Amino acid sequence: MKNRILIAMLLLIPGWLLAETELKGNPEELRQFLHPAENTVTLTGTHEETAFSDKAIISLIITTETERLGDSMKANSALRTTISQSLIDAGVEAEEINTSKFSSSPQFGWFGSKPKSFEVVNRMSVGITDEAHLQLLANLTDDNDEVVMAGMEFEHTARDEFQNKVKATALDKALAQKAAIEEQLGVDLIPIGLNERMAAPSRTMGANMIEDVVVTAQRADSASRVRQESFAASPPAQTFDEVVYQATLFVTFKVVQK
Repeated sequence: MKNRILIAMLLLIPGWLLAETELKGNPEELRQFLHPAENTVTLTGTHEETAFSDKAIISLIITTETERLGDSMKANSALRTTISQSLIDAGVEAEEINTSKFSSSPQFGWFGSKPKSFEVVNRMSVGITDEAHLQLLANLTDDNDEVVMAGMEFEHTARDEFQNKVKATALDKALAQKAAIEEQLGVDLIPIGLNERMAAPSRTMGANMIEDVVVTAQRADSASRVRQESFAASPPAQTFDEVVYQATLFVTFKVVQK
């Protein structure tokens, strides 16, 4: 009799009391419930280094013109050989002197279809590491009307070394923050992620000023002379120029209570 009464009571208990708990929500809410997010912190370290450029790439334009194409080509080649040998004798490495393929264009007269002359144009690129070599190139352009200094670019040969240096120092700064937080808050920070942002090495304003002075000195227009006079009051340093390296590192840590 008692067993029948117990069975009857169980049948009267609502089904929802016997059912398992049902989890509801979107996938992200369920993930957070089943796997709570770790407590993390991201620390940032930034460092900047300035170095002196130690190499300059000078572009020369060599133009020769004669009545015969063959003679113009020979004159252009002879002038390039003379310039190259002068640079090598002054200590410039031969592999730092490069010449592009020549181009020629006939010069037509007022009457007739036959060219009155042939012009051969060639570009020479010279890598120098000494200011004395820059002076030599300036003298060569002064002594030869066929040669024009067309451009200048600066390089820093220790680029990789300095990029690694700024990244290492930026990381040290982030780790110094980590140590301070651990000591002051009594927690452990476990690194779980690292991102970096490297700024491209950039040259300072001095590079543009030096290039403007050296290259535009080849021009005879008055505007160039005005710019040169404005820079004459504060001549550039004896080094070519400065280049700036910058790195920012983002280090993510998991916060663990001690």
